Amino acid sequence: MKEIILIEEKYKEMLENLEDSLEKDAILQEDLKDFVLNIQWDICGVKGFQEFNNGGYFYKFGEVLDNPDITLEIKDINTALKLLNGEIDNFNYLFYKRKAKFYFIEKWEPIRVGEENLKTKNLKLLLTMRYTKGVFYHPFTITRLPIFRDIVEKWYNPKITDGSYLPINESLGTYEDKVLPLKILEHFINKAENFLMFHYCGCRIYNQCQDHDHSIGCMYLGSDTLNVKEVFPKITPERAHFGTREEAMDRVKKAYDDGLITVIGRLKLESESMGVPDRGHFMTLCFCCPCCCINGKWRYGTTELSNLIKKVEGISVKVDEELCVGCEECLKVCVFDGMEMEDGIAKVHQDKCLGCGRCERVCPNGAITISLDDPKRIEELIRRIEASVDVS
Repeated sequence: MKEIILIEEKYKEMLENLEDSLEKDAILQEDLKDFVLNIQWDICGVKGFQEFNNGGYFYKFGEVLDNPDITLEIKDINTALKLLNGEIDNFNYLFYKRKAKFYFIEKWEPIRVGEENLKTKNLKLLLTMRYTKGVFYHPFTITRLPIFRDIVEKWYNPKITDGSYLPINESLGTYEDKVLPLKILEHFINKAENFLMFHYCGCRIYNQCQDHDHSIGCMYLGSDTLNVKEVFPKITPERAHFGTREEAMDRVKKAYDDGLITVIGRLKLESESMGVPDRGHFMTLCFCCPCCCINGKWRYGTTELSNLIKKVEGISVKVDEELCVGCEECLKVCVFDGMEMEDGIAKVHQDKCLGCGRCERVCPNGAITISLDDPKRIEELIRRIEASVDVS
């Protein structure tokens, strides 16, 4: 069949191009330097495998591994060709005990909402990722491969994405008589007129979180949130509602009291996954716990993906080596691999630390400190976010 021949040609090209890219692609070199994974492919019956070992790469076309770590399986010919031709620009996933399924938006159906031309999405199965040995690998793991990294770049669009974690540590002090995160969030809530409030956190429910309130769901601000209910069928009264300014402030205070860290900013994925074009009028407020935070899962993927959320300028996290006893409590709550152990002493991995402050809160010996070098950094952060997203 002509399509199968095309799949064979494109698949061979993908295997060969990755080998060539390793010599000149700095991001790929960084992504694969500590990557250990054996992948079996089955694309509409076309087989082959890739072996990755700490920067090393080996592949074979037309052969089968005896015991791969994961198997990537695509059954639909047209979908396979779209992927191999670089024509897919988004994906979502669901994972189970022994597999994960990736879906892409096959097409957008136009819908008229007042004077707005919006869209609803139709999903189609992209591929199934099977944990062949029964060992779980996070679905974002495969985004280190260029064929999926290209999709991530289109879908998340790092050039316009701008978000930060707001640390809630008391040691940072107050700003204008308010704790820092509440002052920042109050600023944007006072500017906004529309508050789309989800009634529960899907991450905490999915992971059966035992430590934090499931009812503190994400919240979205800005005029474009008004279009969501018209194009996103999951926005039901049971799941979300449009709240008041008072309700919005009550939620952020409740999140603060619960020890949740707020992610604030413009995330293209959030609006467009609900069928609303990203136009800079859709602000995301997520309230994250260390055990279930999906943003922390990005560390499994490409370097670009893990850098979407930025540390607040002026935030510094340090370890007092004389006070550290190596209990590793800080490692347990760091979802970004920002802490590491060196000779039994905790050390901040400055390239990965996002300054969320969780480590300082759990250290039993007071060995970790988080500080802000200048209160004016708060005004700088507000200006930075306002330059990216307008909630008024």
